[in-house]
Amino acid sequence: MTAQFAKLFETEEYGQILVKLDADPDDHAPEVRFYVNPPDLGVCSFAAGYPDSDEGWDAAQACFDKCDLKMAVAAAAEVYKTTEGLRS
Repeated sequence: MTAQFAKLFETEEYGQILVKLDADPDDHAPEVRFYVNPPDLGVCSFAAGYPDSDEGWDAAQACFDKCDLKMAVAAAAEVYKTTEGLRS
């Protein structure tokens, strides 16, 4: 069985929230990236990054494994709050 690398949460307040265990495209360091789609902006994302080491990958995996609806909603709320002035 292949390990899970993404979680999709459906919410009324923020729509879909995608959480993905990935690597930064520039330095290949592990990250847990959150994607949301605020109105009038398109898909936005931000990541929690970790060092490119075995310990960093373990920490990113632990964060991803721990991520549940509550954590995803909290992350989405921060993105919406941060982008509030950019939306029309």
